[in-house]
Amino acid sequence: MSYIIKSTSALITSILTDAGRNKLSQGNFNISYFQVGDSEVCYGCASGFNQKNGNVLQPNFNDQNNTGSPQSTKNYVKYPFYLAGGSGLTYGIPFNASQSTQVFNTAEPLGFFSGASAFTTTSYTINTQYRVTTLSGGTTLRGVSDGCGTTRTISANTFLFLLTNNSGCGTITGKSPMFVYRVQSASTGNVVVDRTLPNYTAFTCSSSRMLNYPSTFTPFYDSETPSYYWSTDAINFETPCDISQDYPKVWNMSIAWSENFAGYINGFNNSYENYQTVGYLGTKEYFGYQTSSGQSVNTGTSYYNSFSEKIMVNPEMQRAIAIVHYTNQSIDNFYGEKFATEPYDVDADPVGLARNFSVEIPWLMWHKSTGGTMGQTFYIDPTGFTSLNLAEVKYITSGKNSDMNNPGIRYYDLWDNKANSDGYPNRVGKVFPDHKMIVFDDQEIIAAMSYASNRSWTLPVPKVSRIVPNVCAGGGQGSTGVLTSSSDTMYVTYRFNSTGGTFTNSLHCNVYSKISGDPENDVANVSVRFGNEFPFMNGNPTSSCSGFNANQMYLLVQKTSNGSLPSPTDWRYIDVTSTITKNGIYLTPSGITGTTFVINETSYNNASTYYLSDYMTNPSSTQQGIQFGDEIFFYGTIKTDIAATIYEMKYEVNLTQEQFQKSSNPTWNTTYTPYVTEIGLYDSNKDLVLISKLQSPTKRTGLQQFVIKLDF
Repeated sequence: MSYIIKSTSALITSILTDAGRNKLSQGNFNISYFQVGDSEVCYGCASGFNQKNGNVLQPNFNDQNNTGSPQSTKNYVKYPFYLAGGSGLTYGIPFNASQSTQVFNTAEPLGFFSGASAFTTTSYTINTQYRVTTLSGGTTLRGVSDGCGTTRTISANTFLFLLTNNSGCGTITGKSPMFVYRVQSASTGNVVVDRTLPNYTAFTCSSSRMLNYPSTFTPFYDSETPSYYWSTDAINFETPCDISQDYPKVWNMSIAWSENFAGYINGFNNSYENYQTVGYLGTKEYFGYQTSSGQSVNTGTSYYNSFSEKIMVNPEMQRAIAIVHYTNQSIDNFYGEKFATEPYDVDADPVGLARNFSVEIPWLMWHKSTGGTMGQTFYIDPTGFTSLNLAEVKYITSGKNSDMNNPGIRYYDLWDNKANSDGYPNRVGKVFPDHKMIVFDDQEIIAAMSYASNRSWTLPVPKVSRIVPNVCAGGGQGSTGVLTSSSDTMYVTYRFNSTGGTFTNSLHCNVYSKISGDPENDVANVSVRFGNEFPFMNGNPTSSCSGFNANQMYLLVQKTSNGSLPSPTDWRYIDVTSTITKNGIYLTPSGITGTTFVINETSYNNASTYYLSDYMTNPSSTQQGIQFGDEIFFYGTIKTDIAATIYEMKYEVNLTQEQFQKSSNPTWNTTYTPYVTEIGLYDSNKDLVLISKLQSPTKRTGLQQFVIKLDF
């Protein structure tokens, strides 16, 4: 297109010249001067012609090119107006009025669910048609039916998500206990998986549905290589404007572990150093979860135990983080520049608010819930807590580079919507809007999201305290105490077992509580108490398959010296099942919360070494089952508004009544009123870096201002 079309709405069309773009790439871009001209006007060339109807050339990238022969060219303002009088200077000085503006939009929710309903199209799953009527333990799903529709093949090494309490062929609800397996082999009616399945033959359960997902993110959800902006068969300058709208509909998740599990067997179990997510430990350090010296202040990681007591976690105790990220080959910048996190204001436009950000996990059985309602959503700014200013911007500062610390790495806390006794909800992670990433740092949520953990529920954290030995008659606590000095520290966690094949055993509680010796008393035992935070423990599993059940409970313990972290290989277990009131063989929430467990010298010394592989599959380096760190996608949905900053280069070209009244155009004389068609902006070397053309010649009269804008 060679001329500006007069029907367009733009009054001034501007473009950076080739010289301007070159200087921008060199960091040498500046604007110091302007010229106005009438190079496309021919005065008196046609009798009675109205100059307003004259055609104006479009501005061109190549109106100045400095790259050398044969490319160099200079299409300056050919006929500039004189600054004063009819000769001499032709340059003026523009006024810089640049500004920036925030713009917001709402991104389409991306993930595996619409509300609580799982997506079942072939865009999300390899196969959703299979179901199994009875779960009978072992490693083989038998009686697999394809009665829901078209038969599809279940391939080895793919993931099988088993959602119980889903029957028939209709909607699959995500509000269901979930187990993840890696398919070893499949044949007609049978699927062999990598770990033991639950045994529900004695329970009243509906059939379970199976969703088959790929074991890699590409090429199922994403392309192996990015799409081209341009046509590959010929030079085509139209296709750069036709950006591909292809983008992955789901998010990635990478759980980075920096420590082996309690019960690790050196030389047998696969070490975290061999997990496929070991490459994300640098991100763990960058976001302040690895070393305390990396940042000048504690990054605020904390959790509440089951008595609403807030516990701070230093980076050295942060064994894992779950990084939720959107890494793909798409050329479509779906989330713009950043998440929108504007503070809540009742008078504000609702688009762009931090309140609109949410992370939904419909299958999660969150122990902070009440009433056993499955599924949990997490927020930057949950409703009902406005007075607490939860959507407060925070910063991670560098302990090594003070130049970064004004202000630092921006983040917001990620919260649930369940109030503790102090009125605050539970923070479970951080949202980094500028990185467009979410980090879960709550160790129990991380455990539930781990494919290999065998559980989709979280476990509460007990309150651990010091008690003086022998205060309870007949307690058999001994007089020495398990903590013999103020330099002793006891680490405590616990696990539930399900014996007899009724339920698959799962990972122990992934939070390690600790208590140190009393500086004022030489000896102390340790008490362990639980608040009422077992909403999904089913003490009568024969009536329902919802939640989880267990018939054994172990305390996992390890004593160290102050300042020393527990060793993965030195944990011991104490069987406390006999001290709990049960419903038949099954543990009940009231039986656990009604018991105070005591760790004394005798029970600790008699405790056996804890091996995780005695209770659940923790694959060795040679096994092909699911390993910790094998997660590839975030099994939930993320909703957010997005933001971008428009930087507007804005220069005002002011023409006074006395200046720029006469043109150098050879067809002009004082009998004609001059008309402006172009404005050139020049740098300090008087190279043309930006050229603007008016839609139509504009009469030069009196005091005039032309505003030149270019958005970035």
